[in-house]
Amino acid sequence: MTCPSGGNDPLGQARALEGVDLLHLLTCETCREMMVDLLVLEGIAPSDGDQPSDGDETQDLYAAARRSEPRPDAAGSRRAVADALFEELTQHEPKRRLILIQALRYRNLDLLDILVEVSHARQVADPVQGDELARLAVRLAEVLGDSEEAIAARTRALCLAANARRLQHDWLGAEALLARAAHGLGFPLEQAFYLWAAGLLRCEEGKLVEGEALLSHAARIYRLEGLTSEASACRALLGLVKYEELGSRALALPLLARGWAGMDRELRPALALRCGLALVDCLASAARADRAELVLHEVGRLYSKVTDAAEMLRVYWYEGRAVARLGNPEEGALVLESVWRKLLAEPSPGEAALVSVDLAVTWAESGRALETETLQRALRSHFPTWPALSTVVGVLLNLEEVLGSGETCPRIAAAPIAANLRRLLRASHIRMKPLPIV
Repeated sequence: MTCPSGGNDPLGQARALEGVDLLHLLTCETCREMMVDLLVLEGIAPSDGDQPSDGDETQDLYAAARRSEPRPDAAGSRRAVADALFEELTQHEPKRRLILIQALRYRNLDLLDILVEVSHARQVADPVQGDELARLAVRLAEVLGDSEEAIAARTRALCLAANARRLQHDWLGAEALLARAAHGLGFPLEQAFYLWAAGLLRCEEGKLVEGEALLSHAARIYRLEGLTSEASACRALLGLVKYEELGSRALALPLLARGWAGMDRELRPALALRCGLALVDCLASAARADRAELVLHEVGRLYSKVTDAAEMLRVYWYEGRAVARLGNPEEGALVLESVWRKLLAEPSPGEAALVSVDLAVTWAESGRALETETLQRALRSHFPTWPALSTVVGVLLNLEEVLGSGETCPRIAAAPIAANLRRLLRASHIRMKPLPIV
């Protein structure tokens, strides 16, 4: 039979079960839980803290309804029970989960921890699912009440939901979720997590001064709490902001070096890949090629850890730069050209424009003709109605003139041009792949 529905009100859902046959109740866990809620709400059955009296005619039904609930035995564990609840819950459609999570059987702090952990783990590869799991965690935390554990988990889950919205380029949605999270910052680690999420969002919005201040504060809290890996991950992000958004390898180098040395690379492979390859570029630019080669070798072990194709495309962009800086501009150009073509097809016009600058620089370093007309023609062909097209073409023409003069090192000459282009794209709200999660 089809399970009855009573809307979003638990009592209404339970009342809809009146008249449902016993066989269905014994085989349907959802309806069984709803019937127990009805019995308790009506005062017919005891609450969790009571025992049914001898001779109570509801005793058998109440016992049957509770018998199948997962309970830890001597050989089991709380975590195993929570794992089973998570698997059961995620079999349902997302909208249904938000209703089911309020049922008594799911009121479990270990399940709350799992929802937060899995949301965190899946944010880069699947931000939509990361958002949905984080919202489930928020709902469960609110059902569980005002315990310290529930409040802390709710704050973290709201930050994760905000970060998932950032990864989907929904800045307004992210801001709204962070505003809700700001009411639960009574614990240092939750403060740091909030600062991290807010800092990344500010950088994404082009508010670099505020974003860097928030990330620096997060790193400071993590360091004071003795969490070296988390503090190092925040430093890595700060280094990437200076490397990408400001185009300053000199400012990025010490932050990237400290981040790379102290972070848990296995736990954060996407961030570690970007950090390591940016560090290679910065070290090579500082005439420390031997150290850069060592870091590049260490980075190679992480490639298999990241399976998201879109993220790996950006990793190869970093790789092309790094290889070119290590004295292999021809090989670097091949990598960058492959990335450029895939970004044209993705499509990601802003990033394709930025790779065009890197590609022109690498061609100049290898002695090859700049061919900026080829880059401009491809951008016009793929994005003929793009509002920023004329601005990008103007930047490429300026770059061609600067590189053609031969007055200074191509990469040094191009750095302020690339940084300015990125600022212009940010100001125009052009979408670009966000920085990965800590």
